[in-house]
Amino acid sequence: MKHKLKDGRVVEIVPLSAKVPTRWLLDYINGIIEEDAWLNFTKKFSMKEQKEWKKSTLAGIRKGEQMYFAVLYGKRVVGSCAASRGVGRGEDNVKLGIAISKEFRRAGLGEFLMEKTISEAKKKWKPKNIWLDVAAPNKGARKLYEKMGFVEFAKFPKWVKRNGKYHDIIWMILKK
Repeated sequence: MKHKLKDGRVVEIVPLSAKVPTRWLLDYINGIIEEDAWLNFTKKFSMKEQKEWKKSTLAGIRKGEQMYFAVLYGKRVVGSCAASRGVGRGEDNVKLGIAISKEFRRAGLGEFLMEKTISEAKKKWKPKNIWLDVAAPNKGARKLYEKMGFVEFAKFPKWVKRNGKYHDIIWMILKK
């Protein structure tokens, strides 16, 4: 599915498949890690690790436990949004995760990508709850999530360390 951004660039949103080159996925995630964005990952992935992640994620998609959308721009991945069902007694809850390459932020992509993923998750799983977590200092992401209808429901004080300092993690739940 093609989508025109606020600045006129056109991206394509595709479900993860074997057709999405692993190299593109690796360059994308390592680029976000390198910029020291608020991901949980602190070290870059190897090609072997990325291949294992892709294989595992595709297996989760086939089992109906996960969905993953990649955003393509030219011959690279510039964003992604994933949803995964909880397990066991938590299987009626869905966790959402999104990451956008720096040069594609604040162009309307995050909102569009989240709307698509949430819509697909609701159709496929009819979840009781859709939730996500965010580092408290990540104000841009929090603003987007609030705009999308997420509200804070839990806070984990001093939960993650970045640049030698501990930060709160906030869990947010979709209310609309």
